[in-house]
Amino acid sequence: MPADVAVRIRAGWLALVLGAAICAGKFGAYGLTGSSAVFSDAMESVVNVLAGVLLVYSLLVAARPADRDHPYGHGKVEYFSAGVEGTLIAVAALLIFVQAGRELVRGPELRNLDRGMAAVGALAAVNGFLGLHLIRTGRRTRSLALEADGRHLLTDVATSAGVVVGLVAVRLTGWLVLDPLVAIAVAANILREGWRLVRRAVGGLMDEADRAMLAQAVAALEHDRPAWCIDVHGLRAWRSGATEHADLHMSIPRFYDADRLHEMDSEIRARILAGLGASGDVLVHFDPCRPRQCAGCALEACAVRAAAFTQRAPLNLALATRGEEELETGQPVREFAS
Repeated sequence: MPADVAVRIRAGWLALVLGAAICAGKFGAYGLTGSSAVFSDAMESVVNVLAGVLLVYSLLVAARPADRDHPYGHGKVEYFSAGVEGTLIAVAALLIFVQAGRELVRGPELRNLDRGMAAVGALAAVNGFLGLHLIRTGRRTRSLALEADGRHLLTDVATSAGVVVGLVAVRLTGWLVLDPLVAIAVAANILREGWRLVRRAVGGLMDEADRAMLAQAVAALEHDRPAWCIDVHGLRAWRSGATEHADLHMSIPRFYDADRLHEMDSEIRARILAGLGASGDVLVHFDPCRPRQCAGCALEACAVRAAAFTQRAPLNLALATRGEEELETGQPVREFAS
């Protein structure tokens, strides 16, 4: 098993085990205090546990190599995991709204606030360290599922902090109605975080273009750009779990043979993956040059040049990502909608 995969799976198990312990502790604090705000914090921890189960499952599936039925690997399961986690957060928020509404109607009954605040604060500290660890690990190993779970845990820390502040306010003022109002505010905040997770997961499942990846690929192609790289267009890049994918059209001298093309393909692949700093696949479609491109071709030893070289346009994001073109005329065949 690759080292990054093992690191991701260990982090997933850690999130699940600690998440279960923290959840149990928060429900203990709710039983101690009877606070709707603490209940809201505990409900979010239930989501953390369910999300931890999904996280471990998705990391194990994503670690499987590509096969005949899944030629691009299994990495997209991480987007599914993040989307389900966002949905669970939304469900938890609705349950919190219901509980807080009941407390507003019948009136809160609170007890043991000092001990409850201490318990929630200690559990929040553990959650914070775990969340930061998952985010760092997710970024280092390029795991959306780990990073999403880590961000959710940091949201949980903010939730716990809000709960503690609310309980302090209740303790100082004696206004018990503040407790369910804090719970409603907590629910609104975690509902917003759930929407963000679902939105990002849908983008990944829909192969939404990653502009940061595209910019890195363009920079890698332009750096020390060889003379035979006349033009690039139709560049696309997307992420499937921890694996990067890219494809592009490249105009090259039309008299190059298959051996030379094979060498160039390997060089382009290495350039792009090094620029992205990841493993993955790069598919290059080579287009033979045409006389209309001679003025922008810097190749000196050219037996078919039809016009003198004047200037080669540097590659940029707009140029490299334009759509397919007619080989002879350069007219657009398919434009990407902006």
